[in-house]
Amino acid sequence: MVSQICKTAALLACILASDAWADMFHMELRALRDQAGAIQDAQAEQPPPPWLTPAPHQVGVEAGHALGQEAARSLPGLVHEDLQAAAALPQPPEVQVTLLVSRQLGEATLRAIFSGAAQSETPTRVVFRGILPGESLIGFIRQVHTWLDGIDPPPLVELDPIPFQETGARLVPLMVLSDADGEIARVAGLTDPGWLLEQVAAGRGGDLGTRGPVTEISEPDMIEEIQRRLATLDLDALRQGAVERFWQRTEMTELPAATAARVRHLDATTELQADLHDADGQVIFPAGTRFNPFEHADFTLRLILFDATDPRQVAIAEDAGANMGGRRPVFIASRLNREAGWDALAALEEVLDEPVYLLTPDVRRRFAIEAVPTVVEADGGRFRITEIPVDVQ
Repeated sequence: MVSQICKTAALLACILASDAWADMFHMELRALRDQAGAIQDAQAEQPPPPWLTPAPHQVGVEAGHALGQEAARSLPGLVHEDLQAAAALPQPPEVQVTLLVSRQLGEATLRAIFSGAAQSETPTRVVFRGILPGESLIGFIRQVHTWLDGIDPPPLVELDPIPFQETGARLVPLMVLSDADGEIARVAGLTDPGWLLEQVAAGRGGDLGTRGPVTEISEPDMIEEIQRRLATLDLDALRQGAVERFWQRTEMTELPAATAARVRHLDATTELQADLHDADGQVIFPAGTRFNPFEHADFTLRLILFDATDPRQVAIAEDAGANMGGRRPVFIASRLNREAGWDALAALEEVLDEPVYLLTPDVRRRFAIEAVPTVVEADGGRFRITEIPVDVQ
């Protein structure tokens, strides 16, 4: 007896998760509503990320680090996370070499810098200030990938304007040795981390001058570029446009208006499409088992489908939602006024005093909806589908 109860419970759970049951429909419809509302709420209430707003230096630092980290995540094969600590020369703990570069240096020089950084025993990163005007981030990544071809393991390559701002770099290459407390030493024109470590080991630090050829930086500061572009944008207009485009892109269902009263019935019986197993993997109900969920639970919803652009159908829907007798109304609009958008939806919900959902192809198919307005509710072990002519109320 207990085993049979467990089997029935398992089958019922499966049916409740299938295409034929009320709570699933209700959840699906509510998900559509929540998704639309989330778009509106996110656009209206959520402020833009702080680093997108022109702000003091600290915001710039956060922006640069965010951009650099994102670029690193987007460069599979560029990040070498197993760099060994340098042992040949004495050095302060947790030191790092930062090589500030630009594509103005040329491909041959950059490949040599990448190769040297990859072989360095001291953690070394190669940093670009930004991307070229008109270039995409993906284009930058692809370019760097071609330069790294054949270098194994690859060095850490970052896109981060912050080190350029902190050092005031105007010419590259600039090599900086630093630890947790800040900069230890720097040199322009050289790219061999070993040379800089030797100078520090010999007691020399700070700015060691220019010891080799340097060039100007061709890439603009990415933070400054973002801020410049933001200054030309009308964020309120963009936000409003996103909300309005939601309605222009939302698919709506064209259904004819019902011209005569008609009642149809739909069998609620569901057939399992796959075997149902217990916790031990044993088949308790094979595929093909037929089951009517009405035999085990009640369908307490009344689905009211209507065209919200037709005032006559809105009135019929409002009347169908009254005197529910313990049922829960679920109002489903096949169409809404696209131009009025959110305002139309809000006005409709105020009239009906209930949430309103949009009809989806799945719901239409499941209940074989052919015309509106239509009311779907339980009738014994079946669904009763009632079409109401718009000229008769």
